[in-house]
Amino acid sequence: MLQKFLSIFKRPEISAATQLPPVAPPKKVPNKQLSLAPYLKTATPSETSPLVLTDRQLANKDTLDYRNGSSTRVVIRDLVASTPDLSAAVNAALRTGITNSYTMIARNMDGTVNVDATKLAQQIAARFSYVSDYSLGYADRNSFRSCSEALAREIMLYGSCACELVLDKARMPDRIQPLSVTNIKFYPSDNAKRLRPEQEISGVKTDLDVPTFFYISVDQDTLEPYSASPLEPAIQALLFSNEFINDLRRVVKRAIHPRINVTINEEKFRKSIPQDYLHDNEKLTEYMAQVVSDIENKVNGLEPEDALILFDTIGVEIIDHGNTNLSNEWTTLQNITDSKVATATKTMPTILGHGSASANIASAESMLYMKTADGLVRQKLNEMYSRVMTLAVRLFGQDVYVEFCYEEIDLRPKNETESFTAMKQSRILELLSVGMITDDEACISLTGNLPPVGYKPLMGTGFRPNTAVAPAGDGFNGATNNGSTMNKNLKSDAPDGGARGQNKKAEGLADVIRLG
Repeated sequence: MLQKFLSIFKRPEISAATQLPPVAPPKKVPNKQLSLAPYLKTATPSETSPLVLTDRQLANKDTLDYRNGSSTRVVIRDLVASTPDLSAAVNAALRTGITNSYTMIARNMDGTVNVDATKLAQQIAARFSYVSDYSLGYADRNSFRSCSEALAREIMLYGSCACELVLDKARMPDRIQPLSVTNIKFYPSDNAKRLRPEQEISGVKTDLDVPTFFYISVDQDTLEPYSASPLEPAIQALLFSNEFINDLRRVVKRAIHPRINVTINEEKFRKSIPQDYLHDNEKLTEYMAQVVSDIENKVNGLEPEDALILFDTIGVEIIDHGNTNLSNEWTTLQNITDSKVATATKTMPTILGHGSASANIASAESMLYMKTADGLVRQKLNEMYSRVMTLAVRLFGQDVYVEFCYEEIDLRPKNETESFTAMKQSRILELLSVGMITDDEACISLTGNLPPVGYKPLMGTGFRPNTAVAPAGDGFNGATNNGSTMNKNLKSDAPDGGARGQNKKAEGLADVIRLG
């Protein structure tokens, strides 16, 4: 009986294994672009007619009219294009989350670096950004940064982004085509176990249930198939802010700016009326209206340097509304709306220009915003490009996955972080010296590229002695903390050593100033 029981675990289908079977590349992939350009209004545009340029006429447009948009997505898109706060929030997220450089590593399924696949991935990325099929004429494609800006904007406006990996006739990667998620519709498939995407433009549907279509979302609600914009809670606050600004604009013109008040002495004026008009009420009314109109046109058309000369029948005075002061009420209302907008847009007041606190609070707000931009934009772009480049490399028969990673967000200038870069280099070289990372990983971390030709492997050779320095601190917040926000001293957080340490002047020596 025991032998029969043990024989159950000797079956091949449940036997222990040290690795998963390889995943074969997709067999059915399109050899052309399936999706339509998201800016098209019709699926069959005329090649002889230029595309329409959308103009919102913001110089004469009341932005409160955008509240009547056909959908929430349309309202958000219009408000981002027309309101300063929402536009600044999206612009700050894009400029902060999309950093200057990136690294791309192809790894085997066990996590080790695959050199050949990494070279292939970098070649594909270079072709996406710099090289095109010149026989087709105009290079209608976007670089990685242009694609990142389009995808990140989609994330901020709609909470998700989508793209298609376009393949050429040989089914090799050709370019990345960003798509608008507003045109993507999902349908239940496989007995409601999965979703099937379709692009719909002007009633024409395109099936996107292919391996070359990619879609990611941010903070997806599991009870909804579609994503929601992280800016959606800001709509009401922005509409109130716009309405307050419109009211304030009218109040400024009506009650704050000095105005000219013209008074006509009716008794003297009637004495100057010609006799022909005094006994005809219709002519008299017409004559008086004409005089009032002439005075009104003259006064309203005055320049600041013009002089006004009138008869004694007309009196002129300046109305300045005395000591009326509503600045406190306006400041309170403006602070309320600014705080609501900053909270709803997930953007700190310092980033939007509303901050008025101390430098320490502004620094803390900047750090918190970096975390937000990193999660909303940078990490989502890394996820999207990792999936796209993984498929692009696997189409060549490589059983690998690709890690795409934009560099970490850092608001400090490059020259200021040079000493931090030196410390990072020292740490990586020490790990390489003891053999904890490979030469390929060290070179990619330091330069973003694989080792050059002729590079001598150094992994585990002990070429670098242990130069670690014992941590030192002020004893207040621990050995490695230079002070919290409430206990910040004036000492720079830049590491000591390097060029700074070499230029120290010996104690007891005075500066020599040569004259003549």
